Amino acid sequence: MPAPKIDISDICKGVRRYNAGERPWRQTLNRVDWFIAFENELYPLKYTYALAVDLPPIKYTTDQMKGAMRHLGLSFHSLKAELDEKEEFEERVRKSLQDPLGRAKRLKNATTKPPVKYITSLSFVRNPDVVAEVLSRAKGLCESCSKSAPFLRASDNSPYLEVHHKVFLANDGEDIVTNAEALCPNCHRRKHYG
Repeated sequence: MPAPKIDISDICKGVRRYNAGERPWRQTLNRVDWFIAFENELYPLKYTYALAVDLPPIKYTTDQMKGAMRHLGLSFHSLKAELDEKEEFEERVRKSLQDPLGRAKRLKNATTKPPVKYITSLSFVRNPDVVAEVLSRAKGLCESCSKSAPFLRASDNSPYLEVHHKVFLANDGEDIVTNAEALCPNCHRRKHYG
């Protein structure tokens, strides 16, 4: 059975309920893959649709829901596809590093103006007090390698360190001082990519 077609007022209702924090059904963040773009924001496709029609998100598949909304002209975004594409690019870089002769040949014929691609991303609205407290606690030293910040910011001469969440916010980590550490860029990169 196809998912019920909805109109833009239904989407508005779903978004309004989602923004109000209504979560009548269990939602697992690591299972959220598809999003809809609505009024310059991204919303979880299945949950927003479920709130719009007041049915549990497991009632219909993502494809059924997309079909029920396709006529609205909304854009659908898959963060997993973007992550897969990034991993594929990194693999191509690794292969290129192992093939200097082929790389030189390809570079001779390569376009100098890469095509433009539009991407979506989610970001968290972080608490500035958490960042300030963690940077203050670090006193200019990386909290991983204990070395001084690699340089000073031009804007205010403060030590440049990056605030990292030990349990990533994307993995449902909390934006609190005890879950954050001030890191030099190298250690920060290491924490993310090993």
